[in-house]
Amino acid sequence: RENDPQAMRAIVESIAHTTDATVHLANRLLTLARAGHGAEADLLNVSLTDIARQAGLELAAQAVKKNIDLSLDAAAEVMVLGTPWMLHEMAINLIDNAIRYTPAGGSVILRVFDDGQPVLEVEDSGPGIPEAERERVFSPFYRVPSAQEVNAGGSGLGLAIVRDLAAMHRAAVDLSDGGNSGNGAGSGAGLKITVRFPADKA
Repeated sequence: RENDPQAMRAIVESIAHTTDATVHLANRLLTLARAGHGAEADLLNVSLTDIARQAGLELAAQAVKKNIDLSLDAAAEVMVLGTPWMLHEMAINLIDNAIRYTPAGGSVILRVFDDGQPVLEVEDSGPGIPEAERERVFSPFYRVPSAQEVNAGGSGLGLAIVRDLAAMHRAAVDLSDGGNSGNGAGSGAGLKITVRFPADKA
């Protein structure tokens, strides 16, 4: 209706949401393209702990907005041989996916540790991914049907980006059941994504 402030606000919010979604998709496509074409950079000794901490801080507001408990479990400084921007994008995609697919009131835990190899883990209390679908979710634009119910606006690029960036660091990505089931409102089967890096030193 003309001159209706509420109607105008709804239209503006809809436009803003569409714009944000488009920008998000464009950024993910750009990252995927850079990773797929093997963007070269010098390998450095990078603090995986700092990477996880910074990525978590950047996405903290997104977690708070959904009333999701976002925490970091990193008792020690863990170093990895890698490219800082790629490791940052990998962490951002892992955490962003976990927050987007975890219902309000759930939890997302970041872990960084070294058990002979540097390891980054992101575990959530979302709906999880059926074992039969776990390889398919690494294909660009593929989305598990149950995930579409939780986040209808997803692009299906997050895990494809993670695997490409991990491959450039000779790291292995593993998906398994999470252990967060029952931890607060909105808990589901949960998903744990583990990225295990080689024990290289510069």
